[in-house]
Amino acid sequence: MVEKLKMFLGEDMLEVKNINKYFDERKVLNNVNFSAKEGDVVALLGENGAGKSTLLRILCGFLEASSGEVVWENLNIKFNRIEFLENVGYVQEISSMYGDFIVYNFLKFVANIRKINENDIEDKIREVVELLDLKNVIVQKIETLSKGFKKRVELAAVLLSSPKILLLDEPTEGLDPNQKHSIRSIIKNYAKNHIVIMSTHTMEDVEAIASRVLLLQSGELRIDEKISDFKKISGNSLLKSFRKITKDEVDNATI
Repeated sequence: MVEKLKMFLGEDMLEVKNINKYFDERKVLNNVNFSAKEGDVVALLGENGAGKSTLLRILCGFLEASSGEVVWENLNIKFNRIEFLENVGYVQEISSMYGDFIVYNFLKFVANIRKINENDIEDKIREVVELLDLKNVIVQKIETLSKGFKKRVELAAVLLSSPKILLLDEPTEGLDPNQKHSIRSIIKNYAKNHIVIMSTHTMEDVEAIASRVLLLQSGELRIDEKISDFKKISGNSLLKSFRKITKDEVDNATI
């Protein structure tokens, strides 16, 4: 049925099936199921410790699920690992970049790792530098950059290969208001022909760019709803709906 739907719609589908994850005896993900298609910006919500980062790390291959399947276009991450991960980009909340690299050299290094055609590398670098407004820092060492610029460099590096599935962990953390607006616009535009899944505590991000909400609680997927339907749970408000489900009494707009 799913394959027929894909053929009819002409869309790439990511399917997450019955994912469980244990760390020793502790179960951190419990039978998580969802799918996503081209054009989706999926907001992954939940309290700290709900399993959001663990799920992202399974989707990007950093961790292996204890059981279950992750499939995209008939590629199973367990059995077709290299081919699957060639189509995935992941931007972590905490930067993992080499600080002593100059920005340009880092982007070129990543382009080579991603096996981008040598004749296309300069054009690809120029494209992401312009997209992320990195012209003024292109010859600086990464370690000298602000947290916001580091986030943008890391996103630029991931976008070099135009991954079909883009995974983002707190994508606007540490950015100033103008940078947040810019990054949100980039993500929303990118999702038109790709799948974007972002873990965030910032309801402004969800409101601005997400089309769906996945809410994890204690490792279980409690909610999989369109933004408009999720907001209706409590007072047409993302934050109130989140609080109602999780019984979180945080008084700030950013959880």
